[in-house]
Amino acid sequence: MSGTSTVVAMRVSHHTDGASFDRLVIEFRGGVPGYDVRYVPEVRSPGQGEVVPLAGRACLEVVLFPAVSHDVAGSPTLRTPRTGGGLPTLVQYRLTGDYEGYVHLGLGVRDRVGFRVLTLSNPPRLAIDLAG
Repeated sequence: MSGTSTVVAMRVSHHTDGASFDRLVIEFRGGVPGYDVRYVPEVRSPGQGEVVPLAGRACLEVVLFPAVSHDVAGSPTLRTPRTGGGLPTLVQYRLTGDYEGYVHLGLGVRDRVGFRVLTLSNPPRLAIDLAG
């Protein structure tokens, strides 16, 4: 799909310089796509609608568009694991779907905390910071 961003990596880190926060970084080929990040009662897989179990007491859903996490042959483009977490606030993250130009991720959060979303360049990335 022309103009579509490709997800190539996801990584997390815990920061304690100044304010304490956890960060999820999503790296792209083709630029940072549109995105929607919000708390939801539960994360559901796109297409099927099944509840995706996540650790933590709160769920953040990240939707990227237009975006894919596979190549034209259907092989994954991620060079890093599709799941992770284990941080004080970001307990778990999972790639929950890659469906019709939308990539979905579910974030299991320790509790409902403040967050911010930043776009970064060289390479194109989306960073989601969760207050510690």
